[in-house]
Formats: sequence, C-alpha cells, structure tokens
Amino acid sequence: MKVTVTPEAAEVLRRSLELGGVSADGGVRLRLARGLGGGSSVQVELAAGPLEGELVIEAEGVRLFVEPSALAGMTDPIVALEEPHDRIVLRSHP
Repeated sequence: MKVTVTPEAAEVLRRSLELGGVSADGGVRLRLARGLGGGSSVQVELAAGPLEGELVIEAEGVRLFVEPSALAGMTDPIVALEEPHDRIVLRSHP
C-alpha cells in the first residue's frame, strides 16, 4: 500500500530520528492506540526496526513501520503535520 508523507511531516520525522540517535536501519513506528472513551489515534514512536507483521514503507527519506490495522479503511493514506500543535497524524487523503 502506498502511504504519502507530506514534506513538512517528513522534515519533523527526520529531525526526530536524528535527535533520537536512531540508526540508518531504524525509522518511525505508526500504530493504532485506543483511548478509554472508545476513540482511537495514531501513536508515533522512534524504532530501531520493524516488528513482525509491520509494513515497511519508505517515503520522503523516512522509513515507516506501520501496523496494518492503522491503515484499515483508509483511502490513499497520508502522514501529515497537523496545525496548530504540530502533531503527526495519519489520515485518508481528502
């Protein structure tokens, strides 16, 4: 599956990987996190490598390790930087 990463999100993720001292084999893990109220959001974390079953996607110079359930039901998924709090989000392309 193709996942698009916006240039703004890629810049933030690359800086985070550099500051976190993640090796060239590492990347950013995106996984689904369920809240107490029943909602869900995407958890973003630095990772040394993929876990079993994760999709490995390279986009905009960033390696993403994506839990397949995080992409369920999405059309043309996109990783973007959401204003005003500059947080990384995973959503369907509008």
